Amino acid sequence: MGRLPDRHAGRSARRTVHFVSLGCPKNRVDTEVMAGLLATDGMTVVASPEEADIIVVNTCAFIGDAKEESIDVLLEMARHRRSGRCSLLIAAGCLPQRNGAELREAMPEIDAMLGTATLDQIGRLVKGRAVDAALNYPGHFLPTAATPRLIEQGSISAYIKIADGCSRKCAFCAIPGIRGKGRSRSVADVVAEARQLADAGVVELNLVAQDTAAFGRDRKDGADLAGLLGALNDVDGLRWIRVLYLYPDAVSDRLLRQMGELDKVVPYLDIPIQHAAAPMLKAMRRGHGPDALIDVIDRAKRLLPGAFLRTTVLLGFPGETDADFDALLSFVEAARFHHLGAFRYSEEEGTPAAGMADRVSPGISYNRRRKVMALQRRIVREHHRAMKGQIIEVLVEGAADEAGYVRQGRHTGQAPDIDGCVYLTSCAAGPGEVVRATVVDFKDYDLVAEPL
Repeated sequence: MGRLPDRHAGRSARRTVHFVSLGCPKNRVDTEVMAGLLATDGMTVVASPEEADIIVVNTCAFIGDAKEESIDVLLEMARHRRSGRCSLLIAAGCLPQRNGAELREAMPEIDAMLGTATLDQIGRLVKGRAVDAALNYPGHFLPTAATPRLIEQGSISAYIKIADGCSRKCAFCAIPGIRGKGRSRSVADVVAEARQLADAGVVELNLVAQDTAAFGRDRKDGADLAGLLGALNDVDGLRWIRVLYLYPDAVSDRLLRQMGELDKVVPYLDIPIQHAAAPMLKAMRRGHGPDALIDVIDRAKRLLPGAFLRTTVLLGFPGETDADFDALLSFVEAARFHHLGAFRYSEEEGTPAAGMADRVSPGISYNRRRKVMALQRRIVREHHRAMKGQIIEVLVEGAADEAGYVRQGRHTGQAPDIDGCVYLTSCAAGPGEVVRATVVDFKDYDLVAEPL
């Protein structure tokens, strides 16, 4: 990319930087790492783009809607670049890694780009030094416990990236083409970072990766997810440990038993099924059929009783028929997930599905998504109705954002950012404390509870 001019030469004041993080929690960790690296270099991270000398947008390119959002935010930040204090606009993350050349041509407002492979080079970039952009081919930077990371002050919950990349070959997914093959950290390194987060006041740890259940497979030291959970369970200060993104065919009995035996690991299973019809699972290259999905749900309910189940489904994949969709609806009805997210298929260049025939019209995929979410809303209401009168543990997050309640938090079956919350009618506990409360009411995806 060449050498960037240092537009701040001669300034004695500390330079300020504003971050916008888009997409998944894994991107959020990347953003916190970049912020930590710049803070270590003496820069000040600010909450408002109006205050920033430098603006960094950590983009997402997973599906079409995510790419559009990334471009819209870059255009918004470019206005600060033209008329405000900002003199350096950086596009970082998945979008430049995947479409760097096209992005540069389409948006000359961007001063510099940094892909997922070289996020650790952001310090060199803002100092105007040449950086190997490493764009337009798969790759990722995997941080360690020694990598600076800046989390929001007072955070009680944090994500920890235990691996990056993905070695699976799902037909619809662009991640392997962006971040490359899966690569895991060592157990000791993950535990060291967990201790750092606990020392900083974090009480809930959320483990993330593109393929969390595959943790350790690429290593030769015998590491696996069950063993990692055992080691993390011994970290002082942590109250809850949550695992996200478990592929159905990788959820072993050993893992389920370990989750049930460890007191800090919450009974929460995030298993993205994507579909339940045999033709769709085959076309999607998921590596299993409907029987494997039935098996993992049955084993989860048997070996981890009381577990909260979350999944994601993909509607409108090429060739999806009415019969395929009906099979998915029947499976969702039978499985009775506590949480479900539904996405419409987006054709992504470079993926095996990109050239498939029998495209499903946007109108049909939209209606199918609406129907599956209507079914899920009914299932959630039935779950919540059955929870009335139950005593639950609630991690207090802070003041309630809805009138009539004092505090809000989450119970063990609610992951941060993606699931609902628990509104507390009266509570003197502060953020980070866990209180026992009786469920007295519910409202769609949220619960109302009275502390004991």
